[in-house]
Order: sequence, then structure tokens, then C-alpha cells
Amino acid sequence: MADNTISDAAPGENVTDPVPGLTGRIGVVGGIESLVLDGRRLWFGFDFTSDQVLSPLIDDADAMARYAARYMRQRTGAHDESYWSQLVRAAVENSDLVRYDEQRTFTTQSLEAGDVGPARGHLLYLLDAATEDPADDDPAHTGTGFEEPGTQSGLRPDEVTLGGEVGERGTALTLRTVGNWSLLFAPYARSTQTA
Repeated sequence: MADNTISDAAPGENVTDPVPGLTGRIGVVGGIESLVLDGRRLWFGFDFTSDQVLSPLIDDADAMARYAARYMRQRTGAHDESYWSQLVRAAVENSDLVRYDEQRTFTTQSLEAGDVGPARGHLLYLLDAATEDPADDDPAHTGTGFEEPGTQSGLRPDEVTLGGEVGERGTALTLRTVGNWSLLFAPYARSTQTA
């Protein structure tokens, strides 16, 4: 696929480097998190101090380590791929965002049905962390800055409108996901529009 982050190849097989870093989110201190979508492990960079996603979803552990070495930092500064590889491996078993693996496991079918069970709270948290407010013109707070949507991430971010239930984002707020995060949120957004 064009974005090189989700592919039909087995992990580590015929995978090229991930897309360029997300504008305004390059060089930010963060860690590695992961989730499972339709049985496939996906990694992403995460800034725990600002609750902000730092990367697209990446389905290859080595590609995630390369991405982090190029575009992310730790409090101790820049690190090489082998350092980040350890954090990528640790993110399979451990998460600093949720306690249980079922809270970060999703299926397209359950997202489309609007029934994500114990993962619902985490899904809404990630939605907030992986979207940009179109009213915010400050490129430091967006994944694409002033450029056309998708030029930095490789994919045109879906516009996601969520509404209805108390506790979700505002009923009229239109959000755009950074990178390829629409893979996770678009099916859920469709379910809230038909509910």
C-alpha cells in the first residue's frame, strides 16, 4: 500500500520504511504503545505528557523502531533502532495506557457495531489523542500543519463526526485523524452515525 504502514505482507516481509514523521510531532519525547486490530498488532508512538499520538499505526516491529529512531526522542535524547526495538517488543506485553490487553484489542466488526466492550474508554482516549481540531491553525498542534491533509501522513485523514452519547466528543465537532488512524476510528464513527 502507498502508506507502507499496513500491508498484506507478513510482518518483516517486503516492508519498506514508514511514512515521514507527522508535522508538529517530530522530535517529541514519547514511548511506544501498541494495539491489536483484527488480530494484527499495530504499534504507535505516544507522548504521555500531552496525551498525543506521535506516529501513524505501523504493523511491523522493525519499521516502528526505525520510525522512532528518526522522529521520536526519549528524555535522555535520541536513540538508535536497537534501543527502540526493545521498547517495541515491550509494548506487545505491556502498556502504560491500559491495564488489560482486551482494552486495546479491536475488530472492525465490533467497531462498526459500536460495541467495543472493555476497549471503549481507551478507544475514546485514543480518538482524542490521534485527531486534530480543524479550528486549530497552529501546526504544532496538528498532524499536518498548514499543508493539505495527507501530504505528511501519506493518507488523507478521514473526517470523523462523533456525537450522540454523553462523554463522547461534541455532537457537531468534526475531527480529522492524523496519519492512518482512520483505520481504527472510521468504522466506529460510522456506527455512531447510524445509531
